[in-house]
Amino acid sequence: MFIRKPYHLLLLAGISLFISALISTKETIDFHFHDTYFVVTGSFFYWVLAIIVYVLWGIYFLSRKVLHSNTLTWFHVVPTLIAIALFSCAPFFGYPGRFVDLSPFSAFGRIHRATQFLAVGAIVFIIAQLLLVVNIAGGVYNCLKKK
Repeated sequence: MFIRKPYHLLLLAGISLFISALISTKETIDFHFHDTYFVVTGSFFYWVLAIIVYVLWGIYFLSRKVLHSNTLTWFHVVPTLIAIALFSCAPFFGYPGRFVDLSPFSAFGRIHRATQFLAVGAIVFIIAQLLLVVNIAGGVYNCLKKK
């Protein structure tokens, strides 16, 4: 079933993130963006990741009849899940006190290694989402071409 419909892996990831949000501690994550600090709880962070994954699964579920290629679906789902795993596990792998510094990209070499790791994960995530658009657009184009 997962071979033919890999987007169901997004549903499983959403369920695991939902459970992680329920059992998450009261720790906070601080986001520094220019001159503003955003402080969110760890459980809220997992809720946001779960919602993103559920939305992606819903898009796939609603557009399953017009998808262009199962290979493109795999090339979207796997990097998306890897990026979500990086985002959700980054505080546990040498991240400095759950603090995220979203400095300008010109300061990329001066920021903490874990922040660079998250930035690369974010770029992979964004590129993977473009594959979803290509997959749906290619499927719609094929459906229109057949008529």
